[in-house]
Amino acid sequence: MSLRDAMYTIYKNQEYRVNENNGNAELISNDINDVKKGFTEYKPEKNLTPKIFTKIVDSSEIGDIYEIKTYALYKGFEFPVIGKNDQGYILFSGGYSELMDKLEFSRTDKYGYEKIVEEENLDLIYEKKTLITDFFD
Repeated sequence: MSLRDAMYTIYKNQEYRVNENNGNAELISNDINDVKKGFTEYKPEKNLTPKIFTKIVDSSEIGDIYEIKTYALYKGFEFPVIGKNDQGYILFSGGYSELMDKLEFSRTDKYGYEKIVEEENLDLIYEKKTLITDFFD
């Protein structure tokens, strides 16, 4: 499962990440085939991996804007998933509680706690999709 934590929209029946750019929608893709649809490579001189392609379109040309974030249930508690590595999924908590000690999360900064959990030890991995109604305001 790919991890998502960004804003998305639909443009010409395809889902793209989206940013606001001077009242317009900046669509973001990693698919080189989107060049045929008018996308241009972002910073080609940097040889980015993966390559990034963007296209500016009028906000009236896109669908609703929604945020998608990946979450996991671990021992019955919901945590945002902020990454994945060879050891497992990286779960995050934004505040101290006795629960962080009980679940053996490590403190990463003043208010942040993280724990790497193998996929088989997670109850569920899922995405939440939230409609954003004031994206261009």
